[in-house]
Parts: sequence; C-alpha cells; structure tokens
Amino acid sequence: MKHRMNILVYFFLAVLAPFVFMGMSGMGTGPSGAQNNAFLSFDAKLIDTGNNAIQLSSVAIDGKTSFQALMGKGKVTIPFEEISRIQIKGKNACVTLKDSKQVCNLVIRESSKVSGNTSFGHYQIPLNEVVSIDFIKARQ
Repeated sequence: MKHRMNILVYFFLAVLAPFVFMGMSGMGTGPSGAQNNAFLSFDAKLIDTGNNAIQLSSVAIDGKTSFQALMGKGKVTIPFEEISRIQIKGKNACVTLKDSKQVCNLVIRESSKVSGNTSFGHYQIPLNEVVSIDFIKARQ
C-alpha cells in the first residue's frame, strides 16, 4: 500500500510540476510599466555616411524594436515608439524623443546593425555607418 502511495505521489509531481514551474517563469513579462511593442512594425528614413537615403519598413536594431546604448557606466534601452530621430556621429548618438526632449552622449556598440526591408529587398548596415534614422510611423 505504501509503495502504491509513493508511486501515486511521484506521478502527480511529474505531471503537475512542469505546469507550476512554467507559471513561475515570468516569460512574456517585461519591466513594470513597459509597453509590449513586439507586434509593432516601424518605418523609417535612414541616411548613411555616404549620404545615401534609404526608406525602410520593419526597422530593427540588432533584431529589436528599441535602441540600446551606453549612458555613462550604465545601459539605456529606448523603445522605438518613444523615438522621433536618432543621430549618430562616430560612436556617439543623440536621440530625439517624440516629446522633443533629447538624450545625448550615448555610446553605441560597434557590432550593432540596423536592418529593414526596402522596395528592392532586405537591407542591413552597421549602426556606426549611419548618420541618422528618422522614424516615420509605426504599424501593427
């Protein structure tokens, strides 16, 4: 009888434990107050260091719809829906927010890349080869 009870307990633990742990994982939750922009697609006009203007849809930086850079000793992440314009000079960036405030003296990573779609195909460029990105609109 005791052996059957142990088997029954182990069975329920094996069946129920994965559901308990999945519920506690926090998957899909962001920082408090953060908006989920995973379903938004952003259009932008990009100008590179060769003064070429490129219209892009579904813009991403390092595969994300946010701009990440170093601010002093810390890292800042600004969602695209808050950004009007990003200006880059060398390794430094200045972000103009939709409310016209500016966040400057941001340092970009050398490995960062901007990507998006054009009317003629997919486009990708290192972020340090970009002069500016003007966000035109967000679509769902």
